[in-house]
Amino acid sequence: MYSQPYKGIQEEIVLAMEPLISNDDSYHKDHKRRMARTLQVLLEQNPVGSLLEIGTSSLIPNALNLLVPELELFVTDFDLSKKEIEDVVVTINNFSKTVHCARVNIENDPLPFKDEAFDFVLLCEVIEHMEVDPMYMLSEINRVMKTGGTLILTTPNAVSTRSITKMLSGLEPYFYMQYRKDRSLYRHNYEYSIYSLMQVVKAAGFDGKIWTEDCFQEPIYEHIDRLKHAGYNLQHYGDNIFTVAHKVSNVVERYPEMVYAD
Repeated sequence: MYSQPYKGIQEEIVLAMEPLISNDDSYHKDHKRRMARTLQVLLEQNPVGSLLEIGTSSLIPNALNLLVPELELFVTDFDLSKKEIEDVVVTINNFSKTVHCARVNIENDPLPFKDEAFDFVLLCEVIEHMEVDPMYMLSEINRVMKTGGTLILTTPNAVSTRSITKMLSGLEPYFYMQYRKDRSLYRHNYEYSIYSLMQVVKAAGFDGKIWTEDCFQEPIYEHIDRLKHAGYNLQHYGDNIFTVAHKVSNVVERYPEMVYAD
């Protein structure tokens, strides 16, 4: 876990997040820094209107309910046994928020929203889980987002300091590629670098800013420094990638070569 998850985070975000995370909530405790930074990046965009969160951890809608109560919130869920679209109550640690929920397989099904419906879309820690066709999801996000709308995307960085250290130690560099005993499908299927993600985002009709930060664990600089001294021009090695992009066109390239073999 990152030792100083709220370093540099404004107090209003800390006050919104902390009551939502119980002591036994290991997921949100481990992702505290990443979620705090996501909220901080979003607030820097002065969000108004409607926001769609692809997938939801339950923390983000409840935090936004405290931080930007006027924002109209939508989420997606993959339980296809329930009604396709309805209002649901999202609960975390005795806090709750009613949101509009669409239940879809985001890799195969169209989002059940009209064209250019949303001002903001959050796509956080989702794209790395796509099994066969991440551009379908991004194409649908493009369709339902207003021209000029803002996409905030986060995903683990495949070439972080820890990944490089693992490779130099003879180990696989992956962040979360392990299989699960319960045969869960929710491991990572494709982990991105800043370069591959940039190509995918641009292919989907978005342009903006992309960078890396350390959000999950403390960085390991020892091997990075040695490689730099050896002449390697290493950049962008934080363990999480952040993207703030705006819709500038329709989809440019449906199958970008960076992530599609044919």
